[in-house]
Amino acid sequence: MHPPKPIIKVHRLRIFSDRNRPVHLGPFPLERLARLDPGQMPDLARVPRFQPLDFRRPDTPHSIVNAMGEYQAMMDAIRDGLVNKTKSSGPSDQGERANHIKSFGYFSDAAMVGISGLPASAHLETPVRNPDIDRLAHDLQTRQTKTLASGIDLIMADLKDAMQAPPATIAAHTNAITLLFDMPRDPRGDEPGIDWLADAQAHRACLRASEAAVVLANYLRLLGWDAKAHSATSSDVDLNQLAVSAGLAMVEQGQLTNPYLGTRFGLAVVTTTYDLAHDAPLAPSHDQPRTRTHGVS
Repeated sequence: MHPPKPIIKVHRLRIFSDRNRPVHLGPFPLERLARLDPGQMPDLARVPRFQPLDFRRPDTPHSIVNAMGEYQAMMDAIRDGLVNKTKSSGPSDQGERANHIKSFGYFSDAAMVGISGLPASAHLETPVRNPDIDRLAHDLQTRQTKTLASGIDLIMADLKDAMQAPPATIAAHTNAITLLFDMPRDPRGDEPGIDWLADAQAHRACLRASEAAVVLANYLRLLGWDAKAHSATSSDVDLNQLAVSAGLAMVEQGQLTNPYLGTRFGLAVVTTTYDLAHDAPLAPSHDQPRTRTHGVS
């Protein structure tokens, strides 16, 4: 019998302190990236079409993705809701508003946050809807809650109300807040739990991004502005196009790519009537020298 292999923890070496870095700038130096001139927009027709994620894996019942599906359905069920009829007071400066929203995104552990307009091409001809929402609706009608957790009755009541409300339109929305979450590393083949964690990185990033988007959309509605969250499983918009519009990604060799994370990220979007300052899209990769983007110059 062989002794268990020691667990080796690898910590990323931090060279520069972020102690005095403004929260709204986030953990990655997006301010070092070259941007297109104001008014310019890349050809969004080149952006790979948004492909919804599926949380159903009947052939691998041991996969953690199956367990995550119900929670993802809950997020998708409450991605819109009633708007406060009284608008809250707040900053009128759109730049200050944007910084506030970005700070919330980073507080929610987003890797990057970008803000853009809502181009017509980003509207999906047929919105994507999580098929597990219907199963969740049936469970809410027939299942008895078996927990003494504080506040669970209120949570379930809110969820039932959201399930019964008619879907809201985003026709009046003019702004899009894109939340980008990095994927966890892939587990090694010899690590415990590999059987149930394998091929779940996109779903894990999706779930984290969805949760942040749903909370942010609800916050904006409480402030008195209409807002709706969009995830990789339920969306009215093309998440990929909005990531490009918001300056978080570019198209490289037919793939959606981020200068710091490559293709290992998940997206969620909040569309809203709340006016915000927009970020410029990224310049092409040949205008992004690594010596600048990664802090050498």
